[in-house]
Amino acid sequence: MRNILVTGATGTQGGAVVDYLLADSEQWEIYGLTRDATSDAAEALEARGVTVVEGDMTDADRMQELVDGMDAVYSVTTFMEHGTDVEVEQGVTLAEAAADAGVDHFVYSSVGSADADTGLPHFESKWAVEQRIEELGLPATVVRPVFFMQNFAYMMREDIMDGQLVMPLNEGVSLAVVDATDIGQTVVAALSDPEAFLGEVVTLAGDDLTVEKFAAAFGDQLGHEVEPVHADVEDYREMAGDEMADMFQWFNDVGYDIDIPALAEWGIETTSFEAYLADSEMWQPTAAAAGAQ
Repeated sequence: MRNILVTGATGTQGGAVVDYLLADSEQWEIYGLTRDATSDAAEALEARGVTVVEGDMTDADRMQELVDGMDAVYSVTTFMEHGTDVEVEQGVTLAEAAADAGVDHFVYSSVGSADADTGLPHFESKWAVEQRIEELGLPATVVRPVFFMQNFAYMMREDIMDGQLVMPLNEGVSLAVVDATDIGQTVVAALSDPEAFLGEVVTLAGDDLTVEKFAAAFGDQLGHEVEPVHADVEDYREMAGDEMADMFQWFNDVGYDIDIPALAEWGIETTSFEAYLADSEMWQPTAAAAGAQ
């Protein structure tokens, strides 16, 4: 058995990694890091056989304690609550602890095009962590997911259910997306084949669609028409703020650099947007819509 510390274990990305590791539970003793070990989500992990540990990723002493004896570490950082400076501190603190402890395999979840000089704060923060990982000489794999398919549920579900998909993407511009659960598949693939994955960067995407194609997919899944609406980025800025508006402006001007077919060379089969919708509890048609089909 090998020991692994999974950060963000009760979140979307870390939770997906835990799910795939549990499917390979004979290989792994899983330690799930959370800030609150008494939460319902943490207790649910415990019930599934995960050892839940509590800690703040900016606490260097605590991270050193937790990585001691670990064969592998999965690291995911976030800017959402405390900003990008804290996100960098999270990633660097854990990476330095892992380097000091001699961890065999460090997997960091970054973002697609992190190295592309985007100027986007929550891309640049992850790039800063990637650079520190390289400076430390950590035996690492970097996974760079693109825009999450789950974001449609978090950010746009009400409008979509009402028959409109409103996005600040220009006509003809496609957006690369990925099912966040595919991160779990990719991380376990990397850990299972370190010879192939150590030192590598894997950009992770499952589909690349325009607003019209996203809307059509939602319409097919929900059983009612979903109208594609191209919102103005500046109008979107007033609602969502600069961070998100600037990101969508970058999507319009540049966009992710992806090669979805190349993932097959790694043995990774990502989820298409249509398949994600069909499998997601969030996007099942209502009884009325189903009956009208």
